[in-house]
Amino acid sequence: MPAIENRRWLLAVVVLAALVLGGSGMRSALSWYERPFPGVLVDPDGVVSSVGLPSWEGFQKGLRYPDRVVEVDGWRLESTAGRYRASAWDAAVERAAREGHRSVHARVETAEGLRGVELSLVPFDALAWWFYAGGLMVVASLYVGAALIALSASPHGKLARAFASAALFAALFQFALFDYHSSRHLVPFFHVAYALVPMSFFTLALRLPDDVPLIARYPVFARIAHGLGGLLAAALLASHAMGWTTVALRSVCAILFVASFFFFATTLILRFAAAEGDRRRTLRALLLAMAPPHVVIALGFMLAMLGAPASTLAWFAIPALALTPVSSVVAFIRYDLWGSRALLSRPLTRVIIACMMVALTVILCSACAGYAGLPLLGAIKVAAPAAVVSAALVVSALGAGDRKLFPARAEYKPTVEQLSEELTLVADPDEVAFAVERTVARWLSCERVTFRRIAVDAADGAGAGSAGAAPGEPAPRADESSGERVIEVEPSKASASELSLTVMFRGRLLGVLEVGKKRGGALFTSEDLDLLRTIGNQAALAMAHAHSYAELERRRREQAAAWRDERAALIETLAAEITHEVRYPINFFRSVFKRGSKNQSLDAEEVDIGCEEVERLERLVMGLRRVTHRKLERRRLAVEELVSRAEMLLRDQLGKRRIEARVSAGSRLRCDPDQATQVLVNLLSNGLDAAGDKGTIGVVWETTESGAELVVWDTGPGITGDASRLFAPWYTTKPRGTGLGLAITHRIVRAHGWLIEPERRDGTTRFVISIPAADVSLTAEDEVA
Repeated sequence: MPAIENRRWLLAVVVLAALVLGGSGMRSALSWYERPFPGVLVDPDGVVSSVGLPSWEGFQKGLRYPDRVVEVDGWRLESTAGRYRASAWDAAVERAAREGHRSVHARVETAEGLRGVELSLVPFDALAWWFYAGGLMVVASLYVGAALIALSASPHGKLARAFASAALFAALFQFALFDYHSSRHLVPFFHVAYALVPMSFFTLALRLPDDVPLIARYPVFARIAHGLGGLLAAALLASHAMGWTTVALRSVCAILFVASFFFFATTLILRFAAAEGDRRRTLRALLLAMAPPHVVIALGFMLAMLGAPASTLAWFAIPALALTPVSSVVAFIRYDLWGSRALLSRPLTRVIIACMMVALTVILCSACAGYAGLPLLGAIKVAAPAAVVSAALVVSALGAGDRKLFPARAEYKPTVEQLSEELTLVADPDEVAFAVERTVARWLSCERVTFRRIAVDAADGAGAGSAGAAPGEPAPRADESSGERVIEVEPSKASASELSLTVMFRGRLLGVLEVGKKRGGALFTSEDLDLLRTIGNQAALAMAHAHSYAELERRRREQAAAWRDERAALIETLAAEITHEVRYPINFFRSVFKRGSKNQSLDAEEVDIGCEEVERLERLVMGLRRVTHRKLERRRLAVEELVSRAEMLLRDQLGKRRIEARVSAGSRLRCDPDQATQVLVNLLSNGLDAAGDKGTIGVVWETTESGAELVVWDTGPGITGDASRLFAPWYTTKPRGTGLGLAITHRIVRAHGWLIEPERRDGTTRFVISIPAADVSLTAEDEVA
């Protein structure tokens, strides 16, 4: 709350100061309209001013800045404390005009010496008044408005404060410039502005669009610049208070003025040249908005310092100055350089633009009235209310015309918003069509509205255009965008519709929007077509989304059904495998039990067979259990020990054969011992089956740069069947295989973070397990470490 209150007070103070100073400057300026003057203006020190038109008599007779008037009609120009030297000049000119004299005689101190000049009294013409009085008042008001916008948008922002400071001092300078050379009521304010404007633009140049490194690191430099400007302003005020001349100090101000404006433009150009991307676009907008007018003004001051009249550049400087605050504010708002993060209000923006147009109308009417010989005040009194009333009437008439003749223009935003909300709630093509029909019928008074859907399969084919077009309608091309093409404007006898638009998405015809005749026979407008095309585009997106959603749902259901079928097939396969494995033991034990009930004894062979069957069933159950995942329990294990354990488990299958192992005694492996044993047993068992009674199997341990490789090989004929399905569950090429051994092996290897690949090399089939270095150690000491 305190921050909001402080901002309100700050804005109130700025507004009040602007009203007081602007009102005072405008009152002084109005008093000089058509006022008699001697064809030249002088400043408070009696120095001839460069402000003026070349046609003025003073310039025609060779008077130039910095010539100084020393005497007029016998009155000597002398400065005293609290009184300007030009006070005697003003009094002598006013007395001569009051007494009906046609001229005044002045003695002027020039570079060539003292000379006398007879100056005729002529009215201050309208052109000069609009250039140096009325125009500057308008431009100053624009600068005040720009400063208020900056302060209201970001009252605590550094850039906003710097811009507002420069804009306010520039406005004060323009408010007081004409008064400084005429009525002299705002001379102190002119001196303050004259000293602080250059410093403000020096600082502003270093903050656009952000602080240069010097200012960012040392913010005190900005305060030092304003402090120097304040000292210069204080010196000017003290000189006048003491009755001293301020020509030397004003020359310093003029030099700083020119230097600051050139520095401002040059800094923008250099920062633009060094910028890239979005920053370059931002600086381009600022460069175009702010650099050219300030260069023009700097050139004007240079000419004035050299004694040339400033009217030539005024033709360009005044319009440029008027556009500078407006374009600068637009650039600042567009790129949010003030960091306000506020929303741009369209109604408020329209009000501001309307007010500016009203002010411009008043200015133009008043200027035309002045050239026509009418009094300025009377012209302003008539033009101001007329402009306000005409603006209100124009806005009202345009609104009424839109509502009556172009309802689509008035209903554009609410219609699009309402349709967008409805389409976000539907995902069925029929509901999309109904929503479009309701929306069009809601704002367009017509006999009927129909949205004809086109089947997706028909639209995808080669005859997509003809599938959705009514008889006699030209088929849309596949490269047309949705809603952009009117198929027919004249009513068709076949469809009896007056307007028909395609609805297409990525070259696919999705529907046709048909609109019947307007009630009462009214004409369709361009705004009607624009809104219908927009609705068609939204319908195309919604219809494409609906079709995609339906296709996604269909595929999801198919995927779910396929998953259920796959699970059912898996269960059936598992059941078949288990049934196959347990059928023979069940039959055997059934026969044993029947013999036991008849008190018949069992021989040793039958007992051995029963034990073998029990063990086989146990292995089957263990194999099925190992298909599920379990947590690994890793520890260091000698590779030689792992091979020996596998050889013991395969003793019966090996018979008299041996496993040819090439494993160094110090090689150790970090693994889950039980699961690693299972891997080796599965691979060796498959190798024994593949190699046959006369074949050979072996294990090789090899170190590599990335770790090690554990290779299980056999001399069998090689892999048969589909190699891509080698590790798939239930896939086997053996007549009595379960298809689980290699699947379990692959799962265990992947769980360890290893890789397994089959290959055929040198007449052997090899399964190569790649093990990373983190799971390999060469000595027993590595485990302790």
